[in-house]
Amino acid sequence: MESLIIITNILGILFVVLGMSLFANKKAVNSLLEEATKNGAVMWLFGFLSLLMGAIVITFVNSWNSNLEILITILGWLMLLKGIILLIIPSAITSVYRKIKGDSLFSLGGVIVLIIGLILMFSI
Repeated sequence: MESLIIITNILGILFVVLGMSLFANKKAVNSLLEEATKNGAVMWLFGFLSLLMGAIVITFVNSWNSNLEILITILGWLMLLKGIILLIIPSAITSVYRKIKGDSLFSLGGVIVLIIGLILMFSI
């Protein structure tokens, strides 16, 4: 249970800040995604970090008992999957990044990330 609280707090803070950043720095984030999709090393680093985060989350919270545990476990598996895809077939994710750049889906993603972060922060 202690690891669930720690992981939930960390992800909550990260998601809230990331969600707000997607609105506050939309041009900078778009520029980052634009440059990252052109640079295989940056995409590899994104993949490694996503894989690492996902592995940490599912190592400490891989449980399907409560709604919170289910949410954290799903987020962990999604991070792990994204990391694997970025490391093995980065073109699959780069095409998604190129499509959402500057799109309304980008703003929707920011809202979703912010809401998930708030849910996590206030669920413990």
